[in-house]
Amino acid sequence: MPKFGSWLDIPSPQVAEIMAQSGFDFIVVDLEHGPASIETAQMQLMAIGARCLSVVRVPEGTEAWIKRVLDAGADGVMIPKIESAKQAAEMVDCAFYAPKGRRGDARGVVRASGWGRGADADNKTWNSNGFLAVQIESVEGLSNIEQIAATKGVSQLFFGPSDYFADAGLSIDSDETLAAAGKVAKVAAAHGLASGSVVFPNGTPQSLAKLGFTHISVAGDVTTLTHGLKESLENAKR
Repeated sequence: MPKFGSWLDIPSPQVAEIMAQSGFDFIVVDLEHGPASIETAQMQLMAIGARCLSVVRVPEGTEAWIKRVLDAGADGVMIPKIESAKQAAEMVDCAFYAPKGRRGDARGVVRASGWGRGADADNKTWNSNGFLAVQIESVEGLSNIEQIAATKGVSQLFFGPSDYFADAGLSIDSDETLAAAGKVAKVAAAHGLASGSVVFPNGTPQSLAKLGFTHISVAGDVTTLTHGLKESLENAKR
């Protein structure tokens, strides 16, 4: 059975804690489209704690963003719009400590190392088990997926259906979009990687699981709140 997760866009530690207490296997703290700052994201990570895997999606694949969210204590980092093996290798370089990469080393003062108390263990643990997800969400990214998947240090290929179907000139409920998702899951499995996606019209939790996805995001704070409030009001007016 795949692991099921949720998306966190509201910049609130309270919302993060409520979500973490709901039983999800993973939570993605979204800094690409969400308005949270790095300070708020760190408080959200504190609220999530060890209840589930916490992954932060950064706004862009840069050394500055990657090291800041990892220093803040994220269990993993997700990079949007990876389109080549060269890009993927650069992300690995930014995310891991030497000799595996060139991540800036501030283990003596950051949350990831217990504020310095576990500096040596943090280096070894992260370099061995660090979770790096790269998003495949364009035609170019999908065309180069084999080379991206072969990049040592990548942990997960994550399919972004909305950006993919827009880039490909498709509709989100098309068979071609679902087929693209299937290719991501298939290539990830062939390379021994995890695979992830958010749900979309044809990409239901059941259909994505059937395709072989290991991580499926089935909810989000904004959509749950929006739809829940609308449904409550509509039910009250009947």
